[in-house]
Amino acid sequence: MSFGAIDVLVDGSAYPVELAPGFHGLGRALAAVLRPGRVFLVSNDVVAPLHAAAAGAELARGGFDVLRVDIPDGESEKTLATWTALVSRLLDLNPDRNTPVVALGGGVTGDLVGFAASSVLRGLPFVQVPTTLLAMVDASVGGKVGVNSAHGKNLVGAFWQPRLVYAPFSALGTLPDAEVRCGLGEVVKHALLSGEDALRELEGDQAALCRRDPAALARAVRASVTCKSAVVAADPRESGVRATLNLGHTLGHAVEQVAGYGRVRHGEAVSIGLVAITRFAERRGWASPGLARRVADLCAGLGLPVQAPGDLDHDELCRAVGFDKKRDRATITLVVPSAPGRVALRPLPIGEVPDLVDSLFDSPSGPTPPTPSEA
Repeated sequence: MSFGAIDVLVDGSAYPVELAPGFHGLGRALAAVLRPGRVFLVSNDVVAPLHAAAAGAELARGGFDVLRVDIPDGESEKTLATWTALVSRLLDLNPDRNTPVVALGGGVTGDLVGFAASSVLRGLPFVQVPTTLLAMVDASVGGKVGVNSAHGKNLVGAFWQPRLVYAPFSALGTLPDAEVRCGLGEVVKHALLSGEDALRELEGDQAALCRRDPAALARAVRASVTCKSAVVAADPRESGVRATLNLGHTLGHAVEQVAGYGRVRHGEAVSIGLVAITRFAERRGWASPGLARRVADLCAGLGLPVQAPGDLDHDELCRAVGFDKKRDRATITLVVPSAPGRVALRPLPIGEVPDLVDSLFDSPSGPTPPTPSEA
């Protein structure tokens, strides 16, 4: 098993991403980076009954005085209203600027709790304990925290790096299959960004990942964290190369928004977006022939959808992507793959967005692809 720590270097300082068999060692890991004292353990009403006792006991074993805070679960709760309530609750507990806030849960919990931690007293130490595959491979690393708004996904937030990421693999055993598949969407993205070797390894691990083989899951997490941490180190605030991590997300976020947050899971939306952008790139001659088929086959083989739900409104998707017919000279910027390990930022005239959105509904040849699961 590929456990151990990966260091993420950001703005001259590093924090560890520790891949661990379970919660044992969480308190020790936190005490290695922060002085023991009071700690706020924040979790949601789904994860807390499963893991809060174990996480709290390990934090106490490390010398921390644990105060539990519960928040609601689900993408639909990733709102300014929930954030406001959490900030008020944390202030009620009278923290000082050294009081750590630990997010125990998936990506929604991490984003929401991290944004609250960044705001209370102008910034409290933040710790991520991701319990989903999606959070382990993506959301917990990189310091982007925030909430959704009616204007779009993750449009209100901050950059606030964690002091520690502690990924307990035992938590993956409590996930439903749909949640595991959701994390694999980001795994595919990271493999496509990393290059041919990473993509081939993932293709070879398809069957093992579908049956939740622990060694294959560990390889997938380590490869994704290694990929993302290198990009974050080069560009902590998304002023350049970090934008490549949005591969598949321009269209994926549009699908999430138009479907209604929670209907199409984030990893499923990323899968749909990855396949769509590679199809679009091939049609434009920007990508090597066969890349779209390869990405679609990989996503479908992992149980992920490769087309948007057919009932989504085309015009609404165009607006979600950034289409405005009054801005006829404007452009949007796309992250476009040309081959494994090779991506570029390309401007697209706003008038060509409808053609881009068409790629979400292209029907691949071969077996019928999976459809997005309902949340």
